[in-house]
Amino acid sequence: MMTSVRPLDVPALLGEFHRRHPGVLLQISAVPTGSQGLVDALLERRLDLALVSLPGPRPAGITLTELTTSVLDLVVPADHPLAKRRTVPITEFAGLDFVDSPVGYGNRAVADRAFAAASVPRRVTVETTDLATSVAYVQNGLGVALLPRFAVSEEQGVAALTVDDADLDWRMFLAVPSERTPSAAARAMIALGREFLA
Repeated sequence: MMTSVRPLDVPALLGEFHRRHPGVLLQISAVPTGSQGLVDALLERRLDLALVSLPGPRPAGITLTELTTSVLDLVVPADHPLAKRRTVPITEFAGLDFVDSPVGYGNRAVADRAFAAASVPRRVTVETTDLATSVAYVQNGLGVALLPRFAVSEEQGVAALTVDDADLDWRMFLAVPSERTPSAAARAMIALGREFLA
């Protein structure tokens, strides 16, 4: 699973699955290579299913079911010159230092695609796999970040601005291999996931 999936209550989902199917061993792990690493593990038959974020074309051999979406906002320290604004165009990001996830993570891919589409250069000076830590780096003046709205609150000493001219939708999917039938346990998890989202 991805390390941050707050819009979907994964612990509640897995707890309910465990109550309904106590004989099924659940093994949950985060992959240090992000969503791309999870897709690779699915294709290599090391995983039955995964929660991923993959912008752009869908990978060959994988079926994706969209679960939820969050928008990435520009997060700046509370005393940053942009902090008093509500919106900002991506063209004003040139020259800013960014805190971001490593390459391979879905939110990084969304940001990289938006910068490429706008032909705006970007400098990532801090990479971290944890969204809460990203907020702390921003709060302490080490850069700005594009983070999902659910990860940021005003009490954290930061301000979040809507980027009004870029596609920064961060979509989360349930991914399963297309070329093999899911196991009975995986099918039960997929069904419960649909039930949770209904």
